[in-house]
Amino acid sequence: MSAQTELADGGETADSTVTLGDVGFDPVATQDFRLSVEGTSGTGKSNTLAVILEDLADVSIPTLIIERLGALSPVRLEDEDIVVVGAREEEGVDLAVGLEDLDQIGSWILDRGMKILLDVSTYADYEQDGSRVHEAAARAVRSLNDRAHEKYRSGDRTKSLLVVDEVHYLAPKNSAPEPELDEHVKRCRGQLIKVATEGGNKGISVVSGYQRRAFLHNGVIQLCDDYIAHKPGDEDVDRTADALRCSEDELANLGTGEILARGESITDGDLVGPTKVRKRRSPDPREESFELPETPDELSNVLEEIQDDVEAERERRAEREDELERLREENERLREEKAELEEELANVDKLSDAMERLVGSGNGGAGAGAAAEVGEGVQELQGRVDELKQERDRIQDQLDDVQDERDEFAEQNEALQEAVADLEADVQEFRSAFEGAREDVAALVETFEVDVDLAPPAEPETTTDDAAPESPTSSTVESSIMAEFQQDAVDRIVSTIENLNERQRRLLKYIEAHGKTVSSQKEWAQRTFGLQSNPSSSHYEDMSTVIDHGFVRKNKNGSIAPNIREKVEAELGNYDVDDATIEETYEQVLAELASN
Repeated sequence: MSAQTELADGGETADSTVTLGDVGFDPVATQDFRLSVEGTSGTGKSNTLAVILEDLADVSIPTLIIERLGALSPVRLEDEDIVVVGAREEEGVDLAVGLEDLDQIGSWILDRGMKILLDVSTYADYEQDGSRVHEAAARAVRSLNDRAHEKYRSGDRTKSLLVVDEVHYLAPKNSAPEPELDEHVKRCRGQLIKVATEGGNKGISVVSGYQRRAFLHNGVIQLCDDYIAHKPGDEDVDRTADALRCSEDELANLGTGEILARGESITDGDLVGPTKVRKRRSPDPREESFELPETPDELSNVLEEIQDDVEAERERRAEREDELERLREENERLREEKAELEEELANVDKLSDAMERLVGSGNGGAGAGAAAEVGEGVQELQGRVDELKQERDRIQDQLDDVQDERDEFAEQNEALQEAVADLEADVQEFRSAFEGAREDVAALVETFEVDVDLAPPAEPETTTDDAAPESPTSSTVESSIMAEFQQDAVDRIVSTIENLNERQRRLLKYIEAHGKTVSSQKEWAQRTFGLQSNPSSSHYEDMSTVIDHGFVRKNKNGSIAPNIREKVEAELGNYDVDDATIEETYEQVLAELASN
């Protein structure tokens, strides 16, 4: 059911329903809306994001769009309220804003109700020690999140929309091949994780578009329950299938522009598709050229006001920098004066020494008296020089103290801002990791039991004193040899099980005790550990390890089945054993598994 969104120009309403083929949803009316849009290059992901923005063109929802490849900028031809912000004045940029001024972007969006598209690629020229593209995105997202939090605390919660394309590049895993994981990338990742996990409470709906699930940090989509998938890359198809609870073949067979979708907010929890997303009305810059629209007069006035505010802030910064430069010049002047006085003082010291020697060598005549007078004058001059030196040093110390204090405050302020941003990023990553660890701990405290019927060892037959022991028969020897083979097989399998970590053994115990096929790896992990959300990447790694060892079988349709009995059968396959022996060995392995 769509919300009727009131427009800023008063009275009129606009339908905020987004339609993607057979899928319809309302990101404005939905509380805590988080949508994942996935698709490898050329499958239609950017087209889907453009259609979402076009369907909301008449809806006055404050919006921040972050992109770096230019695929979404032409949507402004369908939505004239979109303002393109970039690093410098150039064609296609409505508002030139420096990195340091992006901290104001949250107020422009939430207080003025603006729709802003931040083209972070324009900040690439600033690159020095790190990725300023990521710094630009981090500043903008942090500003939006902080301002939304301020309004939320004051009781003025404002619904807004954040759309981020290529989020796998802006919030990568540590193992992603690019970008290089410097402090700017970590800060950007932390801010995106924070808004994705906390933004819903503050009214921020988040739409994340990405090409590679394997490269995207899990914290960005950890709380996401709504998924739209174009055809994923071969390396991502299994995890995407788990998220959508569909088969890998269904994803692999998707054509360009086709999607599969599942989520409570977008399909009522059902799997919908394949369904075709319409072609965007705005031009695709990769396929056609286009002319930029004229900026509406009303919007131009708003941009002029913002530009004036930005210029005023720049002037204030320039004044502060000028004052600092004046102090630096004054400091340098005093240092030069100090050097001159010290040189003059050294010359006076030399003259004083010479006169003292002259006075000391005099014989009491007129020459001696004159030398004494000169000596007294030199001493007076020396005393005056000492006074000037003390005064100069006092002034210099004061100036140094003031300069040091200013520099210290500036360094502390900058360091604190960076530390806060880094800590926020770390907190979000640790929070994401903690959620996974908490689920693991909760699962480990559960009691897991496996019932195994073991035949008791045969009691030795008693013989009378008169009876002689029988010699071992050939069947007894064969049984003994076979028992050794069985034990060797058990030892090999158990040795491999012991090399598994605790979570991997937990997964193995569950699937064997359950004794049935489960529909997917996701369901396997959720049932084993009692997860309410999607499994983490570490869960999938543990499941893959168990599968690779052959303890569990992954079928072509993505379902998971127990496989220890088949592994036992393979271990004993060369010994021509019967089913009873295989079953006996299988039960021994289960007994060892239960005791681990």
